[in-house]
Amino acid sequence: MSSEPQKIRLDSVAQINPRRQVRKGNSVPFIEMAALPQHSRDISMADISKRAAKSAGAHFQNGDTLLARITPCLENGKTAQVRCLNDSEVGEGSTEFIVLCGIELEDNDYIYYLCRDPAFREYAISRMEGTSGRQRVSWQSIAGYEFSCPPSIDRRAAARFLTTIDDRITLLRETNATLEAIAQALFKSWFVDFDPVRAKMEGRAPEGMDEATAALFPDSFEESELGLVPKGWSQQRLESFVELAYGKALKATDRVPGDIPVYGSGGITGFHNESLVDGPSIIVGRKGTVGSLYWEDQPFFPIDTVFYIRSTLPMTYCFYLLQTLGLSDMNTDAAVPGLNRNNVYRLLVALPPSAVLDAFDNVVTALRNNIFRNQQQAQTLATLRDTLLPRLISGQLRLPEAESAIEAAL
Repeated sequence: MSSEPQKIRLDSVAQINPRRQVRKGNSVPFIEMAALPQHSRDISMADISKRAAKSAGAHFQNGDTLLARITPCLENGKTAQVRCLNDSEVGEGSTEFIVLCGIELEDNDYIYYLCRDPAFREYAISRMEGTSGRQRVSWQSIAGYEFSCPPSIDRRAAARFLTTIDDRITLLRETNATLEAIAQALFKSWFVDFDPVRAKMEGRAPEGMDEATAALFPDSFEESELGLVPKGWSQQRLESFVELAYGKALKATDRVPGDIPVYGSGGITGFHNESLVDGPSIIVGRKGTVGSLYWEDQPFFPIDTVFYIRSTLPMTYCFYLLQTLGLSDMNTDAAVPGLNRNNVYRLLVALPPSAVLDAFDNVVTALRNNIFRNQQQAQTLATLRDTLLPRLISGQLRLPEAESAIEAAL
């Protein structure tokens, strides 16, 4: 066998829509189109539901690749590798998925990365058919894709290398989810459940804090408009310490390419060369996705569908406070969902003394700094993966060169 890449069709190494058996009516994992990520490999466990199998739609198991075949999902790169099922379990999904796997099991990872290759995506998009807005690519067109395929030992080594990068990215994101959960739990303990105060009332030392921090909390409660709150804490309307500032309209024609994230209510919508706000700050969905919340460490540009936060108090406290206020349920517009900031301003909260806020900020700022560093490293790895991928899977780049590129970047 030649050691050089050979021009072959995709169906020479991949099965397209392999037969996967489910019994109609049995409860099976179900994955909707919305669950497919655009820029990462894995489907979130939170996005998997259960339903009675209908025998219609796509069927898949661990190792399979799910490829969106309909516009605009295909153009947006919605592609995932299934890694979230139990062993031997078969899942059911959207009828708009094409399922792929290796003819040989060892090629499963390679097939996934091949489907992420921009050249493959361009090919698939160019063969979409149907009316405008509902175009699809057929599985037969996918099967006929021709590409330069390295020998099995090289393509599988390339896939293992790319998998290692994605595994590292996944670990960084899981670590960040844990750090975020710690920050949320700390806020709830201090400012919602008042655990340190309850501990001192019972004659116990508050858990997870030193004596100096524990001394900042009272040892009793008092009545207020909010019910029982820690003694000495004030009751304040949000307007006394938070400003929901309006974002600024930014037409597509005004967007000069750059590296400044542009935020709408659904998150980052693109990038610009100028910022409107220096981070860190908080973005709050105003129109569309009401009450969505985003933390941004660096400068950013909020458009007119969002607010951004200005405050006299630590931004960390404001972020986790806003998560507890039910902003997503405060829609006031019937036609286009909207958040009225005056309604938010009227919300009453139990505000602790500044020393308690500073203590919370010190702990959570350290957590958020770690989250930011992990995000930066994950982005660096993702950029390198996307840069190396086309050359690795085609055999143009040898593994030692790719490994050197990763070591140099990190």
